Amino acid sequence: MTGETRLPGEPDPAERRYALMIVGAVLVAMFLGLLIEGPGRHDRVTGSQGPFPRPLGSAAPAAPTQVVHRNRRPVAIVHGLAVETTDFALVALNARTGKEYWRYEPFGDPDVVSVEVSADSVAAWFDDGKLVAIDLRTGTVRWRAHLTGRGFRGLDIGAGRIFVETSGAVTAFSERDGDVLWRMKEHSRSCEDPTPWDVHDMAEHLTVVNMNCDASEEQSGILIGVDSRSGAELWRRAVRDHVDRADGHTLVAVAPRDTGRAGGAPLIQLLDVDRNGAEPRAEFTSDDWFPSDAQGSVVIGEGDDEPPGTFHSTLVTAYDTQTGERAWERRAAEGFSFGSAAIADGRVYVVENSTVLDEYEDQDRDLQADLLVLDAHTGKLLHRLRLPDLTVPDGVRPTDLMVQGVGDGAVRLGWAVSRDDEWIVT
Repeated sequence: MTGETRLPGEPDPAERRYALMIVGAVLVAMFLGLLIEGPGRHDRVTGSQGPFPRPLGSAAPAAPTQVVHRNRRPVAIVHGLAVETTDFALVALNARTGKEYWRYEPFGDPDVVSVEVSADSVAAWFDDGKLVAIDLRTGTVRWRAHLTGRGFRGLDIGAGRIFVETSGAVTAFSERDGDVLWRMKEHSRSCEDPTPWDVHDMAEHLTVVNMNCDASEEQSGILIGVDSRSGAELWRRAVRDHVDRADGHTLVAVAPRDTGRAGGAPLIQLLDVDRNGAEPRAEFTSDDWFPSDAQGSVVIGEGDDEPPGTFHSTLVTAYDTQTGERAWERRAAEGFSFGSAAIADGRVYVVENSTVLDEYEDQDRDLQADLLVLDAHTGKLLHRLRLPDLTVPDGVRPTDLMVQGVGDGAVRLGWAVSRDDEWIVT
């Protein structure tokens, strides 16, 4: 009998070679899996489940009649989808049925920090630094990026770009493939510790970045005009607060206090915007009034608190963005006040709330409210819908029920403070 001599207890060489081969095969398979799956290898991506949902409508509803309560507030309703966030995931639901259409869960369960939705994509940033762009219709991941640095604020989508807002800088990614197109960082003594507020896409390849500055009360913001293709700075202008985009050539801004009327009344500026700068076309002042929305040739806001010191806005006022002249105003019914309004498709949508109590209270209260649809150019009442009786949550003002968004066949209503409740009106 031939063979190798082994000491007692020594393993068989053939068995040892076989075991090493098995271990090697497992390691090779794991390595190949890493190469194939990439950085998001453990992300859960379900993809689309069934046919694409039919939209609620093609435009803002002219005469809405149906009200549906949802326990979770969607980020957006686009086409036939309601895009929502959970603690660790993005979910797209059929807006009609509530059935899940697709789901994305990133590896490691990071918290969702910011989400923006366009007609084509969902962009999300998570607190582990991951930025993800998802195809709205299929639920598949188009691209991923990892961001570092402090003070990440949010996202904007427009003109085929995803604008990433970090402390003191804005980076523009291609919406389709994630290529970095440009990065703009603010360096200015007049704007210390800058943080982007808003990003507005204008005509002529112009992007306007609205920076929040740690500055005096006279100036708390600055507008920076940027070439949307190269990121080159074209101009800048001081402002006091957020700005609204009325059209491709017009922004509505609140001027710094030192340019306003004596007594502190805000000076509203209608800015002509192009690649050469942003210059006032018209200016006007209005006590206790700030813009809430602008579209086309109309800018609206709520104000005229009565009595002084309360939180009630009893007047909606519209101004013509071409001339700065007051176009119309509407006063709330006796015992009622207005929440923040929104403009869509030539109509103004605003909630008229019963003013039960002036202050926050640690008890639930009943609220009666109507959704008004007004002509944006004349203020004429086009439609009134009595909303179901509502309960004002603990710690919320009755006037905090407001329009959250309008479009794709629905008006979204919710509390101004961070609450999950939302009412979808169609």
